[in-house]
Amino acid sequence: MLHKMGKLSALCGSSLLVLMAATSANAADGQVEFTGIVNDNACTINSESVKKSVDMGQVRIADFANTVGSTAGETPFSISLENCSGSTLKNASIKFSGQQAATDATVLGMVGSNQVKGLGIQIADARTGDKLPLNTASTDYVLRPQSNTFDFTASYVRLVADTPAAEDAPATRGIGTGTVNALATFDVTYK
Repeated sequence: MLHKMGKLSALCGSSLLVLMAATSANAADGQVEFTGIVNDNACTINSESVKKSVDMGQVRIADFANTVGSTAGETPFSISLENCSGSTLKNASIKFSGQQAATDATVLGMVGSNQVKGLGIQIADARTGDKLPLNTASTDYVLRPQSNTFDFTASYVRLVADTPAAEDAPATRGIGTGTVNALATFDVTYK
């Protein structure tokens, strides 16, 4: 009888193992990925400021003095922030970056082919008129609750002076004619 009980126990144990194996064979593995962003921004960038186009208009070579650094065609533009809380971060600064001009790393150079030669784009803070060099943060702006607009100007800036004629060489123009295309990105830093 003990021998039959052992066979019955072994048979039950084997059946239980087969049942457990069948149950685990039906299991499936899965994965859940969670993503998100946590930031400490005091505001959001207004949708019209995220990708802005500034038409600099047309200028003549004669509008520039024949000195490196002379400007023409000053054009205002703004960057707007909205939904500003101001509860913990009270100030913001803006830094412009982009392809630097070959002869002046503080101004934007032209991008693309067939661009005008001898010019760059100079950005200035409209509050003070001070030149805002590339890759340099502006002075702080105080953030007001809800909306803030920061005003700047962009100007064509002469990078190369005309060369007067000499006995053995004709005069050369420092500025060429053609189209202008420059691209800047901006970063807002909250403080």
